[in-house]
Amino acid sequence: MNENDKIQLEEDLILFLFDKNAIKIGNFTLSSGRKSRFYLDLRILQSYPLYFRKTISLLKTLIHSQIGLESFDYLCSVPTSGTVFGSALSYELFKPHIYVRKDLKNYGTQKKIEGALEPNSKILFVDDVITTGQSILTAVESLSNNSVVSGVVVLIDRQQGSQNLFDQFTLKIKSAITIHRIIDILNDNARINKNEYDRIKEELVES
Repeated sequence: MNENDKIQLEEDLILFLFDKNAIKIGNFTLSSGRKSRFYLDLRILQSYPLYFRKTISLLKTLIHSQIGLESFDYLCSVPTSGTVFGSALSYELFKPHIYVRKDLKNYGTQKKIEGALEPNSKILFVDDVITTGQSILTAVESLSNNSVVSGVVVLIDRQQGSQNLFDQFTLKIKSAITIHRIIDILNDNARINKNEYDRIKEELVES
C-alpha cells in the first residue's frame, strides 16, 4: 500500500466510523473514570466486513512497515474488542494468536492465558483503542514470566498518556490512526464544528 492509498483509507474509515456513530462527540465517562469529550466504540466494525477489512489492512501495513514479522512470534489481545482484531490479524499474517483474560475464570481449567503459548516467545499486543494503557499493561505483567513483549499495536491511540506509562517498561506503541488525525479529518469534512474541534484539542493538551 503506497502512502496516498493509506491516507485515503484512513480518511474513508474515519468518516465511516463517525457516520455510524462509532466516533461520538459529547460528554462521556470512560472506564478509567476520566471525563472526555469524545468516545470511540469500534465493536461496530465487525458488522461491516468491507470496513473491517480496511481496518485490518491498515494494521497489517503498520506491522509490516514499522514492526516487522520477524520481531514477534505471537499476537496477543485482551478481550473483548481487541480479540476481534487480534484473531483477524493472526489469520492474515499467519501468526499464532493468544489472549489474556482480564480476570481468572472460576470454572473449567481456570486459565488466564488462552491459547498454546511456547515459553520465551516474543509477543506483540494488539488492541483497537488505547487510552491509559493500563489494561494492556496488566496483561503484559501476566505474561512476564514466560515471554518477552516486543511492543503494542493499536488501531487508534487516544494520545492521553499511555506512552508515558509504557516508557517506564520500555514498550512502544505503534498506532494506525491518532485522535489528532481523527479530529483533523472530521473538521476538514465538516463533521464537527470549530468549537467541538477546539474543545477536544484542549482536552488532549491537558492529558
